[in-house]
Amino acid sequence: MRGVLGWILVALMVSGMAQRAYIGNAGNSTLLVVDLAQAKVLDTWGPFAQPWSVAYGGGKVYVAEYVGRPDAPSPAGRVVELDQKGKALRTLKGAHYPMGVAYGEGRVYVASSAVDWTGAVRGKPEVLAYGPTGEEPVWRYPFPGERLGYPQSLLVEGRTLYVATTWGLLAVLDLERGTVAAVFALPGLLNPIRGLAKDGQGGLYLTGSKEGVGRVVHLPKEALAARGESAVDLSAQGRILADGLPDPWGVARVGRALYLVTSTDRVGGSGPGGLWRLNLDSGKVERVLVLPTRYTLGLAVEE
Repeated sequence: MRGVLGWILVALMVSGMAQRAYIGNAGNSTLLVVDLAQAKVLDTWGPFAQPWSVAYGGGKVYVAEYVGRPDAPSPAGRVVELDQKGKALRTLKGAHYPMGVAYGEGRVYVASSAVDWTGAVRGKPEVLAYGPTGEEPVWRYPFPGERLGYPQSLLVEGRTLYVATTWGLLAVLDLERGTVAAVFALPGLLNPIRGLAKDGQGGLYLTGSKEGVGRVVHLPKEALAARGESAVDLSAQGRILADGLPDPWGVARVGRALYLVTSTDRVGGSGPGGLWRLNLDSGKVERVLVLPTRYTLGLAVEE
């Protein structure tokens, strides 16, 4: 019996070692495939046109190609669906300067920001949803960019879609009603907000910066219960888990650890980005992998 249990434990360890992360590298137009346990690059896919955000779901990988150029043909950018070997399966069309992509409840959600890399608005911002087949969106939500900022990062939690905007706000979109149910801000902790991840208990982990210094912040479930049109300041409810990071973007929780990617090597630096691990029990944060270039932004982990 002990032998059987031992083999089961070994099998679980091996399967854990095989868990992969996907990192969007806008600096060299590629997608990196990384073995998390070994902190080792397994493969490089591409090229892509500025891979800004990455999502994983249903055994597939989704890459948002932002493009960003002011002179890009409209609609600028697209989202590409890949299998786990990097083969393109379909192209999701209709997004204009897509900054974010997320998967949940069998759908793919895309932040169609309508903002180029100079910050100029070049169209109407939307949040789009795609089904398991087809290239065109099955649902469009006109996002109130003039009031809340332009949609950037997304996270699906049941029938709720969290939308981090370019103005440092966090909008709560009710997918059942197709309305913004709440708006949160963290002016004392984070502005801008870059990445979003679930804590497994109804709360959120957020990455971003305050006055140019990168941070990871936790918001408990209770802080996210407020509803209403006016922005609610959650600075007092948020807890800083890590500080002094070099521009963190994508983030994902794996067990009792957070993995995040930074766009550069140090605060105010211009060197290559990195993959970092934050131990949620000890609070220890360390860079586990130096990435090839600057502007590594998106992160998704196999579930």
